[in-house]
Amino acid sequence: MSLGNISYLLGRAHGAVSNFLTKSQISLLLSSKNLKELRAAFTQTSYDSIIGDLNFETQISDVARNLKNSYSELLTKFYKQSGSTVKKKIRNYSERYHAENLRIIFQGINREMKHEEILSRLVPVTDYSVDYYSKLLNRSIEEIIVNQNNQTLREDLKLANEEFKTTGSFTPLESAIDQHIYSMLPKVSKHYETYVNMKNILALCRCIALNIPAYRFIQPNKFTVKGLKATSIQEVLEIYNYAPYRTVFSKYIGVKEVPLHDLEFAVERYLLDYWKRTFRFGTVLQLDALIGFFELKLAETMDIIRIIVGISAGFSEKEIRENLLYYGSL
Repeated sequence: MSLGNISYLLGRAHGAVSNFLTKSQISLLLSSKNLKELRAAFTQTSYDSIIGDLNFETQISDVARNLKNSYSELLTKFYKQSGSTVKKKIRNYSERYHAENLRIIFQGINREMKHEEILSRLVPVTDYSVDYYSKLLNRSIEEIIVNQNNQTLREDLKLANEEFKTTGSFTPLESAIDQHIYSMLPKVSKHYETYVNMKNILALCRCIALNIPAYRFIQPNKFTVKGLKATSIQEVLEIYNYAPYRTVFSKYIGVKEVPLHDLEFAVERYLLDYWKRTFRFGTVLQLDALIGFFELKLAETMDIIRIIVGISAGFSEKEIRENLLYYGSL
């Protein structure tokens, strides 16, 4: 790993932070009463040129696509300017979003959603462009699976799809995608291991809520086996009530009905706070600092989309604010 290359990339990343939205700018966006006011508020931000002449009232899908493509272009620029070691890390990092994109595509095809709507929800990264995903949408789920480059993912998805076709349950496909993500993230950074463990805790909770066997939908290891015999969400949280997991889960212990959405969001916020600190205080000896930059930028981009969609749907400022990830880290 070239320290010079890392130093250059981190320098570019810290320079790009000047274009990140401030808390006051996000508050200005949130105070908009309608889409017209929101578009006017965007003229005070760095996202104005990315949105361009698109009409919020009739082209929200195009706006979302532009925003995600902007993130993709940024990631691709860093990828092209990286040495071989950093390239490998970014490629592994991108696999997470490719897997998430497959999840969205499978769901969209199954629900017979319009291609434009599916594409607007994707985050294209490095080797996976919008054109690549556009071509996938003209294929069946079986054809998409067969053409996956990663052999393990391909075989796991084949088995999951057979069960999906038999039972009509989408859970096996989602589980196969989750397991692929969980296997890839620690290759990017060892600090994703805590995140993966937290996601497995959530998977245990979901399985209990759905009354399905958890062992089929989590990573089989010493960490997860401790919770397999739990019969309630509370019991799961109590089993893992130690550092660092109690940082996220302790406040839900003793709560009669634990909202899984809240647990999920708490895990994502925990991870983003970690990456924020890592990026801010990282050195040229820490490649994790660059990963932190990517995580922060994506969180900001997705918050912008949530604000636009939320105001379009008529949600209150409070409702939108509570679902913002990047904003909560400022």
